[in-house]
Amino acid sequence: MKPEDNQSAEISAARTADLFNEVMLGRRGFLLGTAAVTAGATLGAWVPFANAAVGGELEVMAWEGYTMEPETAEWRKANNITMRAAIMSNQDDVTAKIVGSNAVRLDAAEYSNGYNAIYDELKVLTELDVSKLPNYKKEDLYPPFYEGSMWHWDGKNWAIPWVWGLDTIVVNPELVGFEVKSYEDLLRPELTGKVAFLDNPLTVWPQIAKVTGYGGKFPNLTKDELSDCFDKLKPYRDQTKVFASSNGDVISLFASGEIAACFCVWSAVPLETAKQSVKTVAVYPKEGGAVWADAWFIPKTAVNVDTAYAFINEALDPKVQASVCKTAVCSTVSKKAPELMDPETRALFDYDNFDEQFKAMKIYGQPPRTSTEFATYDDWLQIWADFRAGF
Repeated sequence: MKPEDNQSAEISAARTADLFNEVMLGRRGFLLGTAAVTAGATLGAWVPFANAAVGGELEVMAWEGYTMEPETAEWRKANNITMRAAIMSNQDDVTAKIVGSNAVRLDAAEYSNGYNAIYDELKVLTELDVSKLPNYKKEDLYPPFYEGSMWHWDGKNWAIPWVWGLDTIVVNPELVGFEVKSYEDLLRPELTGKVAFLDNPLTVWPQIAKVTGYGGKFPNLTKDELSDCFDKLKPYRDQTKVFASSNGDVISLFASGEIAACFCVWSAVPLETAKQSVKTVAVYPKEGGAVWADAWFIPKTAVNVDTAYAFINEALDPKVQASVCKTAVCSTVSKKAPELMDPETRALFDYDNFDEQFKAMKIYGQPPRTSTEFATYDDWLQIWADFRAGF
């Protein structure tokens, strides 16, 4: 695709929309379970002009709970900034707005790990000048999030990771009746018809690869390896009661007692089920959990660029980090934020032993959009759909 060709760009945007809308519901649908409806209604058409200083109107798009509206209220007031925040229910809500001849103005937006290659191909990212981001310091950030390969390539910064978290096995220990230490434990006869899958490829696909022996190769599996991967996964489907569409659905299923375990879901689910007097536990099995990470970027359609830089810089402020991690139940990239957290939020991750705890984790990308060697994103979507249809 030639990015400068508007017609090709629009085709690519439509194709991306088809891919992502088929299976991907918002990871943060938990807040609480319903897809946001404002994503398509709040932002106007892109008018190419640029403000020269911090202030004025700022157009932002992010997951629900991640727009930093409460955290930046005083900062925005002091700088005379009026922010409009559109809510994304999946990554394609952003993609559809910044690609093609009808692109929409966005001054700052989020992308999740794995979408860097797609956005690089679509040429919608602006190279970032880190001198305008004084909070982006190597000494202040945990190593995986400073110039990581999903945000920094070709010697340039394209996005700034700012929050992350884990998806893993979650169980109701009372209903399970035994200690779960591995994915293999989900195959025990006691759990037949009591397991749920979350329909979220971003974290579920890497876990599937790990469980079936292809974790070291994901996301670059051949078509034969992909087929073998899902053949080996069939015993887990035989254990499954339901494919849940969102974290919120999983929470409801646990609360109603319909499931005893979920294959891979947000590790903060126990905090939500506890509010409904149901105890669940996040299990970190021998195969490891799935890491997700969100990053701010400045789209090509940005207008108020200086304010976008200032906003992203605020996102890395330790106080902002600590607050967002509490309200959105996630983990920080800032070494200075944990000391500002309340005990419950700090306990979400062992920051005192960050390097040791994180070394077994990996932030995965997504399968390639096009390839003659490896199974593509299309191939994964199709086999995932077939796997669910065979349930």
